[in-house]
Amino acid sequence: MEIYKFLGKEFKCPYCGKIHKIGVKKIESGNIDCLPDFISKIIGKNKKILILADNITYRVAGEKIENILGKIWHVKSIILNPEGEKRVTAQEKYLSKIEGKIEDEKIIITVGTGTITDLGKIAADRFNIPVICFPTAASMNAYTSPVAAYIKNGMKLTIPVKSAEAIFMDFDVIKDAPVDLTKAGFADSLSKGYANADWKISSMITGENFCFLPFEIMSKAEKKYVDKGKNILKKDGEIIGYLMEGLNIGGISMSIAGKSSPVSGAEHLISHFLDMYAHLNGKENFSWHGLQVGIGILFSSFVYEHLQNLNKKDMEMMFRATKIDYESKIENIEKNFLKGKPILKKEFEKKIKSLELLRERFPSLWDGIKDEVRKFIHPYSEIRNFLKNAECPLSFKEIGVSEELGYNSILSARYIRDRLTILDIADELGIIEKIASEFMEE
Repeated sequence: MEIYKFLGKEFKCPYCGKIHKIGVKKIESGNIDCLPDFISKIIGKNKKILILADNITYRVAGEKIENILGKIWHVKSIILNPEGEKRVTAQEKYLSKIEGKIEDEKIIITVGTGTITDLGKIAADRFNIPVICFPTAASMNAYTSPVAAYIKNGMKLTIPVKSAEAIFMDFDVIKDAPVDLTKAGFADSLSKGYANADWKISSMITGENFCFLPFEIMSKAEKKYVDKGKNILKKDGEIIGYLMEGLNIGGISMSIAGKSSPVSGAEHLISHFLDMYAHLNGKENFSWHGLQVGIGILFSSFVYEHLQNLNKKDMEMMFRATKIDYESKIENIEKNFLKGKPILKKEFEKKIKSLELLRERFPSLWDGIKDEVRKFIHPYSEIRNFLKNAECPLSFKEIGVSEELGYNSILSARYIRDRLTILDIADELGIIEKIASEFMEE
């Protein structure tokens, strides 16, 4: 399906039959000097523009964009500098700075990667003004997505926001980004199979709506770069272009689904938990978002392989034998890892009904679930090789996470969201500790 012809439009889905809408209206690429023509088509002349960048991305492209656009429009720039950390991260404290400087600007242009894009989209959504994204790296899928992630009161939140109006890409800028950022985008993009598997299982257990289209269009894009990790290390412009397309389609897939489920499952929860731990304990983020997600992908794959040999009787017996005191677990997680901040219970309680349905229905549905899951995921050895070829971290130790914290991140991550994932299945079966221990020894 040629998805780009539906940018900014509604269409009837050939898979689920529902009406989907893609929020982003325009995606173009070209030299940065072409930006004025691109902007003119969207907002016309005589409008005030706000450029949002951080101390790094302003030097990379923000200052040049300010100078180019300043010849035609009234332009103001907000340059975020790190406060108590080495690099700007998506937190409420930066949002208040942005919002305090917005006056009567008619559009925000974000110049950066995930943090700047998410902060810009949240601020624009609150002020009901459009956003144009200028990516400085192929590092994640936020540019085209209708959600934004940030930390508020210690909790990593993913909230719905209006999609960016348009994306303008200068591939010279994107190709020359630090290779770790591109590796992060590569790893992040590989989450789609495992996220869709989690989403499909949830739909079979709870009746949640599921659509195959997001997986279909992301898979088509992924085939162009998934086995080209070594080319990414060489900053191969063609392959990085394919990766960027895959990331943009990942964001579009969230628009189609109306939620982040097609690209975010258990693997993202592990990354989010690490971010929450770092934030609440006064530490730097351990690594780039996508590189953390890559380790989460490996664990999800590891769990799926462990479940393959179980049958209905095994699962019925394991569910009967496993009793979990959720309240006690949550208290221990908050006390030992989240500085005692009581932030998990309210979110996790939304999942209790789904967990009851999981225990009731999963064993009898398992054979059908196995068949469905095989459509989505790569075998563990294969996904590990894809990540290894791009020199992405394959263990918590490689990103500076201790064995204790890595192990407990796996055990704790399911408590930060109401989303049903493979982490819930492994924990409810009483085998997550065993699988996590084996994974830590890989």
